[in-house]
Amino acid sequence: MVFSALQTVRAANADEALRDAIRQTFEAAPELRETDVSGVYARRAYTPLWQSPTRREQLLTALADLTHDGLDPEHYALSQLRQDFAHASNTEHRLAAELAATRNCLLALTHLQHGVLDPVRDGGYWRGPNGAAPTLPAATEALAALADNDLDALFARFRPSTPLYLKLREALITARQAAPNAWPQVPAGPTIKPGKRDDRLPGLRTRLIASRHLGSEHAAGDQMDDALVEAVKTFQRENGLEADGAVGPATLHALNMTREARLSSLRINLERARWIAPHQRGNHVMVDVTGYRLSYFSDQTERWHARTQVGMPSRETPELFSRITHLTVNPTWTVPPTILKKDIVPKASTDPNYLASRNIRVFDRDGTELDPATVDWSRPGNLTLRQDFGDGSALGKVAIRFANPYAIYLHDTPNQRQFRRAQRTFSSGCVRVENALDLVQLLLEPGGDSHLARFDKALASGRTGNLNLPQPVPIIVAYLTAGPDDNGHIVFRQDIYKRDAVLSAKLDQAGKSITDKKL
Repeated sequence: MVFSALQTVRAANADEALRDAIRQTFEAAPELRETDVSGVYARRAYTPLWQSPTRREQLLTALADLTHDGLDPEHYALSQLRQDFAHASNTEHRLAAELAATRNCLLALTHLQHGVLDPVRDGGYWRGPNGAAPTLPAATEALAALADNDLDALFARFRPSTPLYLKLREALITARQAAPNAWPQVPAGPTIKPGKRDDRLPGLRTRLIASRHLGSEHAAGDQMDDALVEAVKTFQRENGLEADGAVGPATLHALNMTREARLSSLRINLERARWIAPHQRGNHVMVDVTGYRLSYFSDQTERWHARTQVGMPSRETPELFSRITHLTVNPTWTVPPTILKKDIVPKASTDPNYLASRNIRVFDRDGTELDPATVDWSRPGNLTLRQDFGDGSALGKVAIRFANPYAIYLHDTPNQRQFRRAQRTFSSGCVRVENALDLVQLLLEPGGDSHLARFDKALASGRTGNLNLPQPVPIIVAYLTAGPDDNGHIVFRQDIYKRDAVLSAKLDQAGKSITDKKL
């Protein structure tokens, strides 16, 4: 009993010595006083955080679990901390381990909450003053107030809880558990069409049986029979491909996606999900560019969705955070410069009736309307072309507006047949929305019947005009090459704008630099 009391006294003295060492560290180095680590200890009166064996083990476990978030635990010094904790036998070693643990815990919490990279600087997002995310809890304050045995809850609090993030995380865990060569490769070659014979069909059957798209009773056969065609169509639908039953380059690429490629894709898209998670609150609109889908959410519950058409690869739809503020009813369409130069001018120069047949009028720089027949279309100069509202107008019955530097918006469209296609990169950057008037109803809903009546009256008038929303609605335009299908299952989409490799390289570079940062 005397020995136990002596141990307690020695431990108390050691903790007091460590607290003095922590305080002296920051007092002796003014450049450290403004760091987040200093902020944690200042709030705790320099009381150590990591002297309990239980809490140390909780931290090591929490850092190890970051692999399920697509983060590398070694970027947060997992192995080094384990070693430091085991050999912290004097005040100097305990101090080093204590401060390193706090620094890496803060870093992990911040990366979980905000992402490793900055969505604007590194991810290509545009975020205006009205597109800022809600304020999130500060990691320094949360860690400083940490109570006993609450570390797991702290990491769970800072990890995004959106359905998108959790599903991607679950998919990453599942993918890690799969054998490296669980799905055999299908050899390259020309498109395999329904009804045709091909030497690669046994390999195709084996691949589809392995992923449970085809029953094992169909393992034999060198002809693309009905059962195999249906299995291919199911696979294509699940992967956002045209469900034609033919195995062309895009389908072959999806079939041959390796485990490593899937892991890489999930890591990249978990980072993207961390960027957008703070914005997924309250009523908001989310455009999933590669999923060709727009959803209206109340908090994290999807109330409505529709198919979309997005920018072609040469005219990409950008990623952004903004707020929908108003509608243009019966909109006219001012032809963007790129479309004017590449699409309109060549056609107007060869077809005298092209512009009139589409209700497009021509104006000079002073706003004076010109007769298209008088324009030298080989050298059109500084012209403005505007399409009046009417049947077949490019923007349909409504355009849905939000601030952004790209002059893009959501809009109705007369091109309804194109919504039937699986891959819908048809626009010049704007987002065409199927059943856009249904979305308008949701946007106007907070204003009650009076706002809906005003919209109906404006629409019936046939005149072009703007109508403000009763309250702005946040909008996210996101680019996710791994995301949920209509059933909520994570599927891998085509990287239509070739953005994944760039983001992967930036994540790799960030990982290399993380461990070089000091307090």
